Amino acid sequence: MIPEHAAAPLNHPAGHDPGTPEATLPPAAAAAVTEPDPGEGPSSPTMPSPPAQQAPANSPHVPSPTDEEERADDAGEAEDERGAGYPRHISIDQHLADNHGVNIGLQINQAINRLRGDLLPPDWIAERLATYRRPAHEKDELRTILTRDHILVLHAPDSPGRYTAALAALHHEVGDNIRHVRREPGDAFSAEGLQDHKTGWILDLRDEDDRLPSGVGPALQEDAPHLKDAGSYLAVLTGTESWRHASRGTDTLAHHLLPPAPAEVLRAHLENPPQPVTADRWLSAPEIADGIKGRSPAEVVQWAHAIREAERLDPEQETSFTDLVGEVVQAAEDWRTQLLGWHNDHEDSAHRNYLLAAAVLNGAPVTTVYTAAETLARALGETPAPRHGQQGLGVIALTDAIDADLTDEDTVRFWRTGYVEAIVDYFWADRPHLIKKFTLWTAEQSGSKDLPDDVASQLADRVTTWALQYMRAKHGKRATQMLRDIAGQWATSLPEQARDLLTVAALDTGTGRRARDVYLTWARRSDQDIPPDLKTALARACERLAEVYPTMMLLRLTELAAHTENGDVTSAVGHALTTLWDQPTKRQDIQDQLADWSRSPDTGRRTSAHHAFVHLAVRTTGGGHPVLLTAAHQDTDQTWQAARWRDLLQDYRTLSQPLLPQVQQALNAWMNAATSLPGLQDQVLTTLQHAVYQPQVDTVYAADRYLALSHLLFAWAPMPTLHPPSAQDTLRDRLLLALRQSDPAVPAGRHAAEN
Repeated sequence: MIPEHAAAPLNHPAGHDPGTPEATLPPAAAAAVTEPDPGEGPSSPTMPSPPAQQAPANSPHVPSPTDEEERADDAGEAEDERGAGYPRHISIDQHLADNHGVNIGLQINQAINRLRGDLLPPDWIAERLATYRRPAHEKDELRTILTRDHILVLHAPDSPGRYTAALAALHHEVGDNIRHVRREPGDAFSAEGLQDHKTGWILDLRDEDDRLPSGVGPALQEDAPHLKDAGSYLAVLTGTESWRHASRGTDTLAHHLLPPAPAEVLRAHLENPPQPVTADRWLSAPEIADGIKGRSPAEVVQWAHAIREAERLDPEQETSFTDLVGEVVQAAEDWRTQLLGWHNDHEDSAHRNYLLAAAVLNGAPVTTVYTAAETLARALGETPAPRHGQQGLGVIALTDAIDADLTDEDTVRFWRTGYVEAIVDYFWADRPHLIKKFTLWTAEQSGSKDLPDDVASQLADRVTTWALQYMRAKHGKRATQMLRDIAGQWATSLPEQARDLLTVAALDTGTGRRARDVYLTWARRSDQDIPPDLKTALARACERLAEVYPTMMLLRLTELAAHTENGDVTSAVGHALTTLWDQPTKRQDIQDQLADWSRSPDTGRRTSAHHAFVHLAVRTTGGGHPVLLTAAHQDTDQTWQAARWRDLLQDYRTLSQPLLPQVQQALNAWMNAATSLPGLQDQVLTTLQHAVYQPQVDTVYAADRYLALSHLLFAWAPMPTLHPPSAQDTLRDRLLLALRQSDPAVPAGRHAAEN
């Protein structure tokens, strides 16, 4: 068993104490791969459905920061990002939005399905294994280790194909019955939590610069009997240096995977159906052979995509092979040299705006592109000179000047491999101060009625792709600022696309950690700093991301609730929390996490717990039944609800002003339910009574809690005038009498007299 960090994550039983063992497994972030390279594919260590097992006292553990000691990773970010939920170095390997024709929404669904521990789709497995090439003796060695020990540790110093090697080895033993270990950062891991029989599990512990703690190897070895009994297998992915430090005599479990030959990787990806490409002629080109030399498998895969695209764009083989090779090499370099020369030769912004508009609207009618170039000029702050008659260049000359093609259907198209993406990337790199204006313009184009349906439907996905590519290449504040600019612009006009962009950015390999960091920063800002529309989109993204990052997203949702006065944001947060609560598998997680935060000495943690509980407590069903009383997880006597009300009442005098009305609304909802639904009366009154005085626990007068609840009750049902008491008055007085009778400071004789 590999133990957890000190802080209790979701899936962490309340009151769990891991003891003080010797080493802790650093959390590894969950992720997935839409287009994995032949070796470094998805990495999604998140716990499976069963709750994490408690670590024995002798489990490896070392002191480490809690999951709340997180900071923004972007250079230039000054905020201290406490509370995001994972340490500084997290390894995830996926590139969402490199879609190759798959829309962003579908990619998100596929990624989340994999990350939450669903069986990997058979066709997805087959597609990845179709490009797997390894020497026969190496395959045999991996199978031998896995068959003997039921655990295989694949380690390497960089990116030699560990994921696909693990997938192939597991597939040989269990067929398509393969899952990712679902383990959120900070969660404990034990093979005893892997309950499925005859299943292959992939646990990714690649953690970049950090080393695994000493003792992880023996901990894995101790888990082997459980896997053998279940007929299951576990493949663990990590770095060579990390494993050297962590193995402690368990090297028989491991195999040092060497990188595959780049030429073989390229051949495998070119000759793979359904559209095989003859690899020999490309490998015989010196520019290609030299270009891929020393490249990682992921980089070689991008070369293969560029070659496939070059051949697709030249079906009649009208371009010489030498020119095709040149295009592929240029595409691998993002056409930077070509575009730099073009911009030096075309200083006129009319040409540049037409180039950028044609790239964004690739495939649109030429009249649309021509008009869009003018609107782009205005969006960027220019005042285009009026063109009367035949002044200036026409569409034929402009299209020729940007090296595009005016098709027989009067549309503008670029036929160079990767050229459209390179144009946009060049603009973002060359004119960072115009990115915000540019993204507003693209959002407007997405809703243009003049665009063909296929161009319009793809535009937002294409902008998302470009944005993620830009963020992967940039590691300063500029990258997350661009994410904020695009999402902020779309949040008003294209809210669904804004949510998708924020979701995919949090899942992507190269952007995920920074995105999740900055979401916490945004959540903690006021409505003046972060517009409510953007906060609403963020809350909706967090709702989706909670399926794979429940603890982290719960924190961000509660921070959003704590730092807004906008009804739309509050509603989106409440809906997200309710959606989480409505999932039986998440309910216990939420209860445990809020209980843990409520006990924290950190004021921010307790405030987050209060906000989350109040958002849930105020919600009712169509019949007025409080949601929290309909399906509390294994909590028939309402002890959890009573404890959360108790925490609220204890801190009532220090609660923030925006939260106080919500607390009153929650109390009103519960008391109204007790009034109109007689079957709930005892349940509600007992819960609130125990929130003030818990039997066998409280031995002194609880002034703060008693006075806070009294204040809330009289606000719900004010003192009556001369009229007969209402049902609300009667219920209020019944609860207040029960509180006085429960007061341990009141003599027993007085209790009897009051009765």
